[in-house]
Amino acid sequence: MLKKNNSRLKFKIPAKKIASLILMVLFLNNCHKNETYRIQHSVEINQLYISHLNFKWQAVDIPKNEQFAYQIIVSKQNPVTKKANGIVWDSGKIEDNQKTSTPYSGPNLVGGATYFSKVKIWRKNNTSYNSEPQSFVAPLSYPEDWKGNWVTYNYTPEDPLPIFRKTFKTDPSNQVAFARLYISAPGFYEAYINGNKIGDNVLDPAQTNYDDYVFYSTYDIPAKQLSTSNVIGVMLGNGWYNQNKVWTKAMIYGQPVFIAQLEIHYTNGQTQIIETDNTWKWHKGPITYTNIYTGEHYDARKEIPNWLSYNKNTTAWPNAEHSKKHPSKIVKQFADPIKVMDSLQPKTIKHGENGSYIFDFGQNFAGWVKLKIKANKNQEITLRFSEELNKEGEMDFRSTGIKATKNIQTEKYIAKGTGIETWEPKFTYHGFRYVEVSGLKKQPTKALLTGKVVYSSMKKTGNFHTSEPNINKLHELTNWTLKSNLQGIPTDCPHREKCGWTGDAHALAKTLIYNFDAQKFLTKYIFDMRSSGRKSQPELYFGRNFHDRSVIKKPIGITTMIAPGRRTSGVASPDWGTAIVQLPWYLYLHYADKDALKEFYPDMKTWVNYVHAKNENGIITHGLGDWCPPGGNVNIDCPVAISSSAFHILDVTIMKKAAAALGFKEDEAHYAEMKNYLIASFNQSFLDKELVTYGSQTANSLALDIGIVPVQYRRGVAQAIVDESYNKFNGFLNTGIFGISRVFKILCENGFENEAYRLLTKKGNHSFETMWQHYDATTLWEILPTSTNKELYDTLMLRSHNHPMQGGFDAWFYSGIAGINPSEEQPGFKNIILKPYLTQQLQHAEASYNTKNGTIESKWKHENNTFIWKITIPKNSVAETYLPTYSQNVSVRVNGNSVSLPSSNTSFSSLGTLKEGQYTIEITPI
Repeated sequence: MLKKNNSRLKFKIPAKKIASLILMVLFLNNCHKNETYRIQHSVEINQLYISHLNFKWQAVDIPKNEQFAYQIIVSKQNPVTKKANGIVWDSGKIEDNQKTSTPYSGPNLVGGATYFSKVKIWRKNNTSYNSEPQSFVAPLSYPEDWKGNWVTYNYTPEDPLPIFRKTFKTDPSNQVAFARLYISAPGFYEAYINGNKIGDNVLDPAQTNYDDYVFYSTYDIPAKQLSTSNVIGVMLGNGWYNQNKVWTKAMIYGQPVFIAQLEIHYTNGQTQIIETDNTWKWHKGPITYTNIYTGEHYDARKEIPNWLSYNKNTTAWPNAEHSKKHPSKIVKQFADPIKVMDSLQPKTIKHGENGSYIFDFGQNFAGWVKLKIKANKNQEITLRFSEELNKEGEMDFRSTGIKATKNIQTEKYIAKGTGIETWEPKFTYHGFRYVEVSGLKKQPTKALLTGKVVYSSMKKTGNFHTSEPNINKLHELTNWTLKSNLQGIPTDCPHREKCGWTGDAHALAKTLIYNFDAQKFLTKYIFDMRSSGRKSQPELYFGRNFHDRSVIKKPIGITTMIAPGRRTSGVASPDWGTAIVQLPWYLYLHYADKDALKEFYPDMKTWVNYVHAKNENGIITHGLGDWCPPGGNVNIDCPVAISSSAFHILDVTIMKKAAAALGFKEDEAHYAEMKNYLIASFNQSFLDKELVTYGSQTANSLALDIGIVPVQYRRGVAQAIVDESYNKFNGFLNTGIFGISRVFKILCENGFENEAYRLLTKKGNHSFETMWQHYDATTLWEILPTSTNKELYDTLMLRSHNHPMQGGFDAWFYSGIAGINPSEEQPGFKNIILKPYLTQQLQHAEASYNTKNGTIESKWKHENNTFIWKITIPKNSVAETYLPTYSQNVSVRVNGNSVSLPSSNTSFSSLGTLKEGQYTIEITPI
């Protein structure tokens, strides 16, 4: 074994003996043996899966492929002592060196009870290791475990929203160990115990197809919040369940309803349950109007004093009513709930029309504002929200969709006139940068409003930065756009539609994955797509373009253009519905989520077979096309047949890989044959061999990225993208959402890094820079404003200014510029492929990405004529590492030790495979 030293060692090794070099590199600075072994263990609960309780584990510090057998033990927890109290299920010792997850297969667990699970694994040498016990609460099954009933009230659409309350006493002779609330309200809720808000979820639960299921949430309540006499209160909203103002009244599922049960566990083992029934009381509350699109009105004069006090006299309050119409299935909410994730302060205040004031937050975002005001009784404050100001500096509501929704995002607050009053909406959210405030008696200060940034509470997993301001700004805009469109589903925009368009979802998926821990979020959305395909029904059908429409009966198992919800917008077209194939594959590739791949494989197969049945000599002719290039859809120059056929080839390619991963040999062979046929048809139909092009920047990008282009034509097809940039598009791009996510990747991979860099950093008209320099954009617009052409202004103002579908390129910032890539052979970043681009164009770049194994770091810079690349490879991972040598004669040092590389006539030289650890690689031209 080589010992670390600071001397410069030189090795001259023939290429055929590169394996020896790899071994040496593997151990440099990482040669010590760690004798501490750990088993990371997690429990995943998702009641939408057939096997809804899964145990997963990962061996840390144990050599790869050393697992020989495993065992799972599940014990019930004593609620008083918090210790294990008898084994419920023991899987026994199971010899398997591959498995790292297994479903629960023991006797039925008691819903709401707490259990411990522990994983034990054996190595080949028969040594064994135990994980730390992991506690979990068994989910409630509906209706078996629900003591509560669905309740509602004497509903009238025009009346204020209701408040509900229930008083109860705890047993004074017993000590409360803990309390837990289970609650579900499809139109959103806020719950309180003795005046304290329970939990910090907002807009809860996340949207689903309520005819299929609704989520419930669980909250542990500290014992100190309970006393002998208590009151639990609930406020209800309309949410998506009773959305009756936009897209017609057909969007309504039903009136506000909820179900809940509060379980109080005593130290003596007894349990007390306070459930929803007709003994609860209700009253009209101070929220006089609420709608997820249009806003919320609050009349503080109608607040019920002390309504959360135990001694409140509610004799005149009506009793709650048992609901006859409500969701028929309740499952535990498994994805990260929506929360207030950040706050913003206004940047400036200016006078508006008719005595109003316009607050500029300096950032377009999704959420709402908190109002803090000292006002007179009956004083009405009106807040209106927009993304832009018009040329006169007044509010411009067009981009937020008033043409479609026929409404302006508006909040109204009527003061009660008792000192400082604070208020924020509970059951709506907006997309905005500017807030117009009217009804004030004097000029306000910035303290009047605080912006609340609201999105699903996923952990941030990625960080990225370079020496190039343009690239950093694009990354910043993309992140703000993502956060604005992650409210339980991946939405297209946070105001006009707030819909989960499937095409938008696959366009942004990889970008989302690199920036956030989106595994549960995307899993939830795939179930949304499945749910939207659950039945056969008349739906709009898009033919050869967006305007070629008819109505057909949608087949069972085929998702709709939008998921979830009653606004479906038709049968998913081949270029939109491909999300049902792409997303499960990305979960497998990036998170090693084989369970998801297996779960959704039938859905993927149904989709691919459905689309393939429509092929005309191997070509798919219907779809919407490369949505929203610069200037709008009138400028789409990639024919629908090309983009739809390319996505069908991508789907079939994924099916071949998925079948291989799951061991479906016949399917693998079937899809391999189908892929060859489709590629041959595609090239015969669309490849101009004389001009070496498929006819447009997006067509060429799709063909190269998906692997359709014959080897001998690849560089020429990439060259055609560059030629079109100069010859047709003022040195810039004409790509919509399908092209923009791929163009930089394929340019770099085919020898045009200078052109990729030029496009990213171009200044002035027809550039990305135009977006923030000329239009002051702080998010990505539906149509990227890359031209200063004055004739485009009204077109741009009529489209959303917060649309994440345009941000697919940001994933390549991580995978391309930082060079952090997953491997199909060892998914989930067990095997990392490190290969950075633009290293000759940028001065420095750095990124980190948190995986289940740990954090990957890639930081490179140029210093004193040397390229210095610092890499961190987490435990249980290895990295195939490619050095950007560009056919130069170079000297290479790894952690201070010189190494020799085999000669290479390509842009990269293989360093081999690096084990876990930290490395500093220095490359200096000779």
